Formats: sequence, structure tokens, C-alpha cells
Amino acid sequence: MSDRSINAYQKKGNTLSAWVWFEGTTALLEGQGVCYNFDYGTATDADGRRSNRVEVPTILNAPYFAGVAARAYSAKSTGQLIEIYLPGSLCNVLAKKSLTIGVGRVTCQAGGTLAGYFTAEGFEGQGSAVPLQTVDRSTTAGLALTRLEEGLQSGLQEVLTTTAGGATTMMVGGVTHFATATNASSVTFTMANGTKIGQKKRFVCDGAQTTNSIVITVSGIQVDGSTALNTATLTESADEFTVEWVGDWYCRGTVAVSYS
Repeated sequence: MSDRSINAYQKKGNTLSAWVWFEGTTALLEGQGVCYNFDYGTATDADGRRSNRVEVPTILNAPYFAGVAARAYSAKSTGQLIEIYLPGSLCNVLAKKSLTIGVGRVTCQAGGTLAGYFTAEGFEGQGSAVPLQTVDRSTTAGLALTRLEEGLQSGLQEVLTTTAGGATTMMVGGVTHFATATNASSVTFTMANGTKIGQKKRFVCDGAQTTNSIVITVSGIQVDGSTALNTATLTESADEFTVEWVGDWYCRGTVAVSYS
């Protein structure tokens, strides 16, 4: 039978671990998140390496969170074998956010210079963590004790600071955060079809978008069962827009968002 009790010094967290091959050549910090290389090899082959080879999180592998590095690893030009803590573990994550014990969640970031850091809130599930320590890491990234959430994949989150405007690449699922920005023109994104029933997507303004707005196009979805939504516009801090794929995208909520 399976035994998940702690067999160690009593202050050690209850962890679940696995050894995987990190394909990257960069260094990894303790608590930094990684994702499975879900499309490893030839797509038509049955290849188990898709569940034991990991990469730094990107907007492409974000739906396949694996866990966090159990310790720091120096850079290796050929990749290396690493130990990770799996969802369900009580362990340190590498956070760049102010956390309060038992309040909210913090989610692994896909892409950017802080890829693998836990920087903002995403959906519940694998790739997110509940803080079990009150600590302010908002200025300088550092370790924070958390419980890695289990369940469905969260899809991770990304933080965009674009100022160029125009058509912008964003994650299909998960949560996209927009930092305060002065955009040269409206930031635009057209939602592609979801890949599975229940897939969720949220857009959140963490700061005001001065001069121009963020315009999300999702043709023909229903806001309230009767109103067809074509675009949602986010401008001010705390504006939010959430949709779920049910064969079509369906609006699950808006906060101070104008739509048409």
C-alpha cells in the first residue's frame, strides 16, 4: 500500500519526488518550476519519455506542469538528471510575490525572464501553490513554503509588459496578466479554439493600460445566454475577463470589462 507519511525530521515538509531529465542547458534554482516535454520525439510513436523529460515553462508546454526543482542545479551543456517535487508536496517554491499564509494562491510563470518562478495568481490545480508561509518576496525573488496543488492542470500564467501594441501572442489557456503599460496602439488577441472541454482562459489587468487598451476577440460566444460577444476590452487595473471551452468559448465572468 502507498504511504505518504513523513519519514524524517518533523519539520521537514511531506514531499513526493521524482527524478527526471532536464533538457535545458541553463542553471535551475531551488523551487523553480518545470514542465514535461509533452511532444518529445515522433508524434505517432508511443514514447514514455514525454513523462520523464522536462523543460523550463513556456506558453507551449504550460498545460503540462511537472513540479519544482528540489535543489539548485548548475548549468550543464548536455542537460542533466534532476530531482523534482511533484504536485501534492509541501515544499519551497521560487516566488517573486508577497505571500500570506493560507491566503490565495501563487502560480508558476510561463515564458519571460522569470519562467518557472511563482509570480502571480493563476487557476487552481497543478502548477499553482497555496502559501504556507507569510513572506514578502515582491522585491527580491526567494524561497517560500507552499503546498503544491493537485488536480487538473492550471495552465500556468504569463505576465505581459508589451508596449508595442498590435497583434500579440498569448497563451491559449491559463491566465494572462497585463502589467501597467503605455501601449503605442491597442494590444489585440484573437482566441483560437480550445483543445479540450473545460479548458479555461482568463485575462487580468494588474495595472492600468494608459493611452490604448487590450482588445480580446472571441467571435459569437454568449455572455448571459443571449448576448453574442465579439470583443472584450480591458483598460483599467483589476479589469478581468474569463472564458471556458465547452465546444465553443463561453463567458464565465467579467469585471469592469466593456464588450460588444
